[in-house]
Amino acid sequence: DTWGVARFEVDGLPPATVIDYRVELSDSADDAVSADPPSAGYDARFETPAHGAQSLTLAFGSCARLGANGAVFDAIRELDPDLYVNVGDFHYGDLTSSNPARHIDAYERQLTRPGQAALMSSVPTAYVWDDHDFGPNDSDGTSPSRLGVAEAYRAAVPHHGVDPDLDASIAQAFTIGRVRFVLSDTRSQRIGTTMLGSEQLEWLIRELTTSSADHALVVWVNPTPWIAPDGSGSDDWSAFADERRFLADAIASVDNLVMVSGDAHMVAIDDGTNSDMTSADVTPVGGAAGKPGFPLLHAAALDRPGAEKGGPYSHGAIADGGQFGVIEVVDNGADRIDVTLRGVNWAGVELMALEFEVEVDPALATDGR
Repeated sequence: DTWGVARFEVDGLPPATVIDYRVELSDSADDAVSADPPSAGYDARFETPAHGAQSLTLAFGSCARLGANGAVFDAIRELDPDLYVNVGDFHYGDLTSSNPARHIDAYERQLTRPGQAALMSSVPTAYVWDDHDFGPNDSDGTSPSRLGVAEAYRAAVPHHGVDPDLDASIAQAFTIGRVRFVLSDTRSQRIGTTMLGSEQLEWLIRELTTSSADHALVVWVNPTPWIAPDGSGSDDWSAFADERRFLADAIASVDNLVMVSGDAHMVAIDDGTNSDMTSADVTPVGGAAGKPGFPLLHAAALDRPGAEKGGPYSHGAIADGGQFGVIEVVDNGADRIDVTLRGVNWAGVELMALEFEVEVDPALATDGR
């Protein structure tokens, strides 16, 4: 296409099947393309998900420098997850350009590094931006990069039903088995007193509440840190305390929600002790781990220096690079599922973990939608 991106869609693939494929690069490919995978092309494979209830291994990461090629990407790939979700700051380009080509070049620089290329050519991947890959540090909807990166994302990034309007958010949702994944955009609509904008806020509330009723588990990918005292002045949800409270009140009846966040350069877990942001006159039904709020996993930093943000977190926070998050879902189609949240480093060492059960309506259909 205009930006040198090759796109194709494949329909009719059988479920639970390993698919081998090969990517061929033309002789005119840019010399900057890494020699590993070789410039002539490379072989790769992925596995299609099964139909209905199934156990899943899910990997999450965020915050990588431009041109990152650390061992953490190999560690994620060797885990052989069913899905890898990049929770934002896919790169630290900090671009202010309105030219889509500049943003696509930054994507290409990441995707032609051996570790990242091997990971994302073999593991199904979803991605939503944060500040450094949307614009400069702490960027919002006023960033001069806004329309350029919006066009680049829609042209180069596989996604699940993102609105083609460049002024709209890149919020999206999809299902694997009995798990619903909801990805929110906390940058492009952030203007004045709103983090999400009215349209995305309405969509998010509707998506979280309806999905909780017909899925065993809802995983909300919210890049920006949620837990922090109102008005703390940091680049997090505390600066939008009224909107956060309104959203928390609207989803207070959801009891099978897990949030995954990035941005802060740490792995951290909260069991729901500190994530309840409802109004004083609203009583939440309680989260999946038996606490007032919902379980929360921070998954960073892939290869940036460590830094903490927000909190407190029931299981603490470890600020370092070479880290990522894992959610393991054991689902045999019964009236409960077992869920484990883990923070892991590049060497495969488990840094922290939380295990809990989620009760499932026995009448819940097991087919994904």
